[in-house]
Amino acid sequence: MLIKMTNGWGKLFFMDDQIDEYLYQLTEVVNAVLHDRMVGLYLSGSAVLDDFNKHVSDIDVLCVVKRPLKAVEKQALVQGLSDNALPSPGVGLEFYVVVEKEAAHPHSLPSYEFALLTGQTFTDKVEEEGVDEGLLMDFALILQSGRTLTGRPKEDVFGKIPKPWLHEAMNGSLRWHEKHIFHPFYDPYGHEAVLNACRSWCFKETGVLTSKTKAATWALQLFPDADVIRHALAIRHGQRHDLVNVEEIQPFLRYVISKNLSKIPSVI
Repeated sequence: MLIKMTNGWGKLFFMDDQIDEYLYQLTEVVNAVLHDRMVGLYLSGSAVLDDFNKHVSDIDVLCVVKRPLKAVEKQALVQGLSDNALPSPGVGLEFYVVVEKEAAHPHSLPSYEFALLTGQTFTDKVEEEGVDEGLLMDFALILQSGRTLTGRPKEDVFGKIPKPWLHEAMNGSLRWHEKHIFHPFYDPYGHEAVLNACRSWCFKETGVLTSKTKAATWALQLFPDADVIRHALAIRHGQRHDLVNVEEIQPFLRYVISKNLSKIPSVI
């Protein structure tokens, strides 16, 4: 069964009922903690790209606030959003908080106020007041495909991102994967490195931020004999559980990093 959920601006969502209910409860928790100090709450990630798989996907939410958070507010968010208190319909929740000016006037290395990574099978990870160039990809994806859960419309909150910044953020992510193949938490089978490379490559060629599954399918049309891509896609779909060949991962990452921007507008 699907349920309706309003976001406070007259819009309705028709998604999986478990996801809708979870997002409704998450919004209630954040509203209760931040009240009028919140600018808006925005859904990103696989849930907005029609690629959510409850066995491998987490829920990605970004919160924009008017001012830096107090310690008591951060603690209240951890308590209310922890998977123990609010179980995710996927493998977990990735929740970032950024100050309004960071979203409205993005720069090459955006900062965040607070980050929470929580899930069923791991201890909560909490980070405070850091920087992460990967937030540029989140901002861009929200503008392109994201959903406003509550607060001001996304178009009024997030500024345009110059293409060289986004290009470098994607390459930075792939360079991280190069150094952390088979990371026990983020990429135990090596497939995430391959799928993220496919997504970066697809963006460089088409100008569209797409899902891991669609990007891998797109890449296979160009390289139909690329076993490394086929293997990674099979792991995502639960069809294989063996490690991707590291000797195939590394050259593929380097190939995508070397690709230049193609059909990309000057800003995203």
